[in-house]
Parts: sequence; C-alpha cells; structure tokens
Amino acid sequence: MVYGDADILRDHGNVAPAVLGAENLPPPDAEDQPPQQVFLPAERIKDRNQPVTLELRALTDGTTAMLAFTSLEALVAGCGPAQPWIAVDGSSIPDLQQRCAADQVVWDAAVPASQQRGEGAR
Repeated sequence: MVYGDADILRDHGNVAPAVLGAENLPPPDAEDQPPQQVFLPAERIKDRNQPVTLELRALTDGTTAMLAFTSLEALVAGCGPAQPWIAVDGSSIPDLQQRCAADQVVWDAAVPASQQRGEGAR
C-alpha cells in the first residue's frame, strides 16, 4: 500500500454497532512490537485508484477501534472468510490509527458470528 496524504483513507462516520467489549481485548503489553506484516479489515475496492477504507468498530464503552490481525488466518477466524482486507507493515499501525481517528487498536479480536462475512457475502 502506498501512503500519501490524508485523502488515502476515507472518513469513517458509519462504524459498525458496538460489538466488542473488554472481554474481547487482549491485555496491553507495552513491550510487544507489532508483527512485520499486519492484516486489516477494509471495505472492498473495485478500482485500484480508489482509496482504501478501513473498517472500524464501535466498542461497548463508546470508543472506536481499528481491528488488526497478526495473520491472515486470525483475520478469517475473527471476521469471516469473505472479509476484504489489506496487508500493511506493522510499523504503520500508529499512523493508520491516527489517520482513521480510531481510539485504539484491537488485536486478533473476533466479531460476533452474526456480523462476520461468510462465503455468501462476497
């Protein structure tokens, strides 16, 4: 993914309903470094010139989370087999979090099965 100005990521005014609570969040560990490659749920794009929109989630406490996954397998397990995604360098996570105005990053979380994207959702 090529990073440019703030227009690369779109406004995320419509986030998903609150689905993740504290029980879904792994304990914070300041010494953990993000993996070299991170997988992020995104809206499907049909044109390579179109900006990427990351999917954000509203947490039960009213804050907004950017979901990040340490492997593609973890993303599929957490979001469903038809979830569109992008792969980015792990060091870009703080910048992406700021640019999409997410309050926090939630790692390897599973969204409820009813909101996962299944094979029929392609």
